Amino acid sequence: MNIRRYHLFPWVFLFLIPVLACQTRENATDAAEVETGETRLWNLTLNGGLTVHTGNTRSRLLHGEINFDIRLDGFVLDTDFETLYGRSDSEVIQKKGKWASTFTRVLNKRLNLFGQVLLEYDAIAGITLRTTTGLGLRVDIHDGKELKTTLTTSLNGEFLNHEDPAPSRQYLRIHISLAMEALFSETSQLKARILYTPDVADLWRNYRLEADASLSMLMKKPVWITLKLKDRFNNLPLSSQIRKNDLTFITAVEIRL
Repeated sequence: MNIRRYHLFPWVFLFLIPVLACQTRENATDAAEVETGETRLWNLTLNGGLTVHTGNTRSRLLHGEINFDIRLDGFVLDTDFETLYGRSDSEVIQKKGKWASTFTRVLNKRLNLFGQVLLEYDAIAGITLRTTTGLGLRVDIHDGKELKTTLTTSLNGEFLNHEDPAPSRQYLRIHISLAMEALFSETSQLKARILYTPDVADLWRNYRLEADASLSMLMKKPVWITLKLKDRFNNLPLSSQIRKNDLTFITAVEIRL
């Protein structure tokens, strides 16, 4: 298996620090939750900022993201829309986006069943539309207010339309994801996620590896300043002109309602 291990080590390290830093705060957090009583059933986050991008292009880009989730009677609906757009003089040098929606059924304290739909496009990578649908299980390894850690696995059908005149492609992919969210204090938060998506028919060659990390600092409620790092590694891009690894840095203002 020809996965470049140096892509994995920094991201795994991110999961270890918050576990140690947040563990000592759990007892105080549980007591605070009892005192406050109600938990809000919905969350809305608006995010926008300037992106410095290196990879298939070098450019300044505009970034926008909207996330909404709602919890009702053992069900959770989560929707996320994200877009990146950039120009260099009169030329469009970046045009990509995604819409993801997940519907989750809570089975017990740690186990969740979910279905997901994901639509993506990337003009630079030659992807007109990539549609992914699937079913899976999510295990809540740790579900405290200070630290949340989840392991997710799912089986997904992927339908890829691209710019070349060749026929569209279909894949059956396994998604394995490890995600972490750590609240160091009331004003600082770290999030990280690693996603591995091999093709069932070609596990060792046709795979993608995605990694995300973000550090947020509260300025004044509800405004946060967020630094994001997004790494996308595709071991089998659509053409030899497209680089396998695509790295994006984002500085954004975030409003959490």
